[in-house]
Amino acid sequence: MIWVTCTKDKLPDPDPNPMTCDPIPTYDMEIQVIVNNSCAIPTCHVSGGNAPGVYTTYAGMLAELNNGQMESEVIDQRDMPRPPGTLTSGELELFRCWLAAGFPE
Repeated sequence: MIWVTCTKDKLPDPDPNPMTCDPIPTYDMEIQVIVNNSCAIPTCHVSGGNAPGVYTTYAGMLAELNNGQMESEVIDQRDMPRPPGTLTSGELELFRCWLAAGFPE
């Protein structure tokens, strides 16, 4: 018998009772604070940082938002921000709702 595993399997939802996404979060009102505290920090997603992309502005995040990379790393794989698990379940749900709504500014 051969067993196959996949390292890219989607992880289970962090909260069995997810938010209803009402009202829809926006970058300016909810997401910017999360990004500034978790991603746009020294040595990461800042100008001259070690990670690709400059997340100090909405415009700086658009490439990774549009190509799905941010959703993949933050929601599906949950390996960002580092260390994994640094977002609270509430922050993760806000981020998930924001992405699902098309990441309104």
